[in-house]
Amino acid sequence: MFTIFKINHRVFSRSISTVRGLRAALLFSTGLPLLLFPVSAGVTNPDLSAIGQVMGGYTDSAGSKNSQDPTLRLGEAEIVLDAYLNPYLKGWFTLTGGEDGIGVEEAYTSVVKGLPWGLGLKAGKHRLDFGKVNPSHPHAYAFIDPPRSLTSLLPGGSDGFNETGLQVSDLLPTPGDWASTVSAEVIEGKQFHPGQDYTSLGWTARWANDFLIGDIGALETGLSGASGQDAGRDADPAYLYGGDVKAKFYLPGASQLTAQAEAIYKRGHLSDSLPTDLRADNRFGWLASVDYRYHTQFNGGALYEQWNRLGDAEKTDRAFRVFAGYAVLEESTLLRVAYERLLEEDRAGVNSVSMQLLFSMGPHKAHQF
Repeated sequence: MFTIFKINHRVFSRSISTVRGLRAALLFSTGLPLLLFPVSAGVTNPDLSAIGQVMGGYTDSAGSKNSQDPTLRLGEAEIVLDAYLNPYLKGWFTLTGGEDGIGVEEAYTSVVKGLPWGLGLKAGKHRLDFGKVNPSHPHAYAFIDPPRSLTSLLPGGSDGFNETGLQVSDLLPTPGDWASTVSAEVIEGKQFHPGQDYTSLGWTARWANDFLIGDIGALETGLSGASGQDAGRDADPAYLYGGDVKAKFYLPGASQLTAQAEAIYKRGHLSDSLPTDLRADNRFGWLASVDYRYHTQFNGGALYEQWNRLGDAEKTDRAFRVFAGYAVLEESTLLRVAYERLLEEDRAGVNSVSMQLLFSMGPHKAHQF
């Protein structure tokens, strides 16, 4: 009997070894491709969109190389990718291309849930939450080009206030139909001192409040602040203060009326190479616009702005625009036109006309602003 048990034990041991060998081979044959080519729908198959634009224009500015000559060009194109990395994090990439090559406009990840106290977290390069206009991409503007007051006062100029940062935000407990959000962010700060090789971190902060206006509309107000080193290591930090308000009214026939205003005050410095009494860069600017959207295809409006001139804050420049747009069937294709009258103090007025054809593929449409 002992001999039979010994034989059976050997057979059983060999069977176990065979099973283990088969299992190892199976795991190797199926697992190796997964290691080499991991499959995850949320990561390897992000939402993908492409947005392009054809731009036309005319200006009688004496300082333009195309003065009084119509122009036509391909504007900046965007490729947008986004996906949930897991149920808690989402990633976002915006790649831009144009005459100057291809660049990364945005690359960041956001923690959408799971943090203590309901906090939100964003890390990476993105358009900073300063004011109401800057966080939006230019292709979303109804007035085509970024407002001159913002490009004059905000770091980054026409490219927007766009930095690498780490942002923390929270939704405050509020009563009724009032939503209040606060955010604070540490930023790289290099747009405050472009072309200079030192590193000095900066910060931004925003307090935004949203209210319902009965059943007819919504109101948003916001206060923003930012700081960074803009003239040199030994200078005092520069500061930006901003306030904004935006109201949207819902009208019959899927029509909307949007009115907004934004103001910015900058207390900063110019180049260290200037005499001490000429280094101050303390300036103010503001804008106001109204946009009427008829049904879902037509829109038109106006924008007025004024700002203290860079390098000569005693002078105030102004600009007035009227604009109109038409969505062909829906928002994947937009036609826009704008006329601007630029009135710079002590200089001749300048007239400009801009035209834009926006076309997009994918879920991230060239939406109305």
